[in-house]
Amino acid sequence: MGEELEEVILPIPAIDILEGKVVRLEKGDYQKVEVFSTSPLLVARKWEEEGAPFLHVVDLEGAKSGYPVNFPVIKELIQTVGIPVEVGGGIREVSSFMGYLDAGAERVVLSSIVVKNPSVFEEMMKIAREKIVVSIDTRDQFVSLEGWREEIPVKAADLAKDLKGKGIEHFIFTDVQRDGTLQGVRVEVIRDFIAESGVSIIVAGGISHKEDIRKIKSLGEGVEGIILGKALYTGQLNFKEVCSILREE
Repeated sequence: MGEELEEVILPIPAIDILEGKVVRLEKGDYQKVEVFSTSPLLVARKWEEEGAPFLHVVDLEGAKSGYPVNFPVIKELIQTVGIPVEVGGGIREVSSFMGYLDAGAERVVLSSIVVKNPSVFEEMMKIAREKIVVSIDTRDQFVSLEGWREEIPVKAADLAKDLKGKGIEHFIFTDVQRDGTLQGVRVEVIRDFIAESGVSIIVAGGISHKEDIRKIKSLGEGVEGIILGKALYTGQLNFKEVCSILREE
């Protein structure tokens, strides 16, 4: 993915899009929306200028409705910035998957479809397994689907282990109960998931302070990246400081 991604743990700004605006939700609740910008493109350029090696873009309306509502905006974003972009939200058909790959997405983030429509997921794996990131959204160790509105009796670690066996290499682990709350990470929950599943993850959910970055870094090789959301937008975390912490010996 290029020399710019040689950081041990990648700091990845999140750009969550709702009605064409950059927003953050609290615990995935669409009734608790905070708008930070009316231009996802300007926000993407800002993070690129600050040295972000990767961007994580989510179509929140897509996650809720089941198809990529904000595709035109996201396609323009991907094709404007010079850094890799991973995209999620409502990608439940092969055509949507291919659409983002054709638009230039480095990775496509899948969640609900992995469990709810395994035959379509199998097709996607045949097309570009190496481009897939599976987002395992977790509440009390169990998997949460459909924009976190549905809980299923499947343990998150078991799902990850199964998918690793099928050749999936990239996973996002989101602690739903902390996402967008600025309450800090529950490092023990992350550590247990890595130990039980045997997969390396990109961590998301609740990252609020420099100490959170250090805690996640202490987990070592089990972590590939950290998705940074609300704390960046409120100024509670400074992106360049995060990069410095991740580079510390």
